Amino acid sequence: MSDAFVRVDGLHRSFDVSRPWLERTLSGRPRETLKAVDGVSFAIRRGETFAIVGESGSGKSTLARMVVGLLTPTAGDVVIDGVSMTGRADRSRRKELRRRIQMIFQDPFASLDPRWRAGPIIAEPIRAFGLADAREADRQAADLLRRVGLDPADARKYPHEFSGGQRQRIAIARALAPKAEFLVCDEPTSALDVSVQAQILNLMRDLQDALGLTYLLISHNLAVVRHMATTIGVMYLGRLVEVGPARTLFAEPRHPYTRMLLDAVPDLAMTGRRRMAVLGDAPNPIDPPAGCAFHPRCSLATDRCRAQAPALRDGVACHLVD
Repeated sequence: MSDAFVRVDGLHRSFDVSRPWLERTLSGRPRETLKAVDGVSFAIRRGETFAIVGESGSGKSTLARMVVGLLTPTAGDVVIDGVSMTGRADRSRRKELRRRIQMIFQDPFASLDPRWRAGPIIAEPIRAFGLADAREADRQAADLLRRVGLDPADARKYPHEFSGGQRQRIAIARALAPKAEFLVCDEPTSALDVSVQAQILNLMRDLQDALGLTYLLISHNLAVVRHMATTIGVMYLGRLVEVGPARTLFAEPRHPYTRMLLDAVPDLAMTGRRRMAVLGDAPNPIDPPAGCAFHPRCSLATDRCRAQAPALRDGVACHLVD
């Protein structure tokens, strides 16, 4: 999309998972490489939410960390508002871009420094980017606490004095502190109770509407994705297998893996419709199967699926759709 705020082009990330040199030499084993992300491309318009879903080990969190700049891609590029994240832009433009990109992590307790009070935690990004002096940063931190549904007096408390949902509110306030525009949310509600999840998701929606935020949401919870996402990308073993508008993908999934994920959700309405059974486990990413990586679990697989990996065309990577 030419008007995309965030564009990911052919992103790859491999990890060397070989055993130590001496052990490989004595046993005669070759080096081993794990392709965590294998040629992922997508685009996000300003103010939208792009959700990445998939089973554990599909490469979702690795992708999120590359987009935000915490991991360097093996190949490919991430371009945000016209600025490349891979070092092709000058340092001043990349520094300004990093201020506008923040991340909300899965575990709010692990992402907050237990030795700092809530106020300084939120105010630190403001001071670090030189946006205000110490007094003004503390005032802005109090305003952010109020915006996320907490009391400014909570600025004096330590993280262990808050509940899980309150800690995640603090993490959201910290992400917003440097006037961020693009938030990468890595399973932001999976560590919270179900009732608290709804509160945090509604808060995120309200903040998006009020501040014009753009989200990249990583989740395996399809209920969360249905509530939040504008567009969904389904990831399997490091690759996108289906991309499409949220309503279309939930109503008419085209890839067998997408249908399997949706059929795994409990049918509370008890409609009695036929559902695709979950077959087997995801294969070893160090030694993936030839052809389509999903074919060992797909009841519709053909000889072509076992021999040739499908390309992502028209929003789906499946020979059966072709």
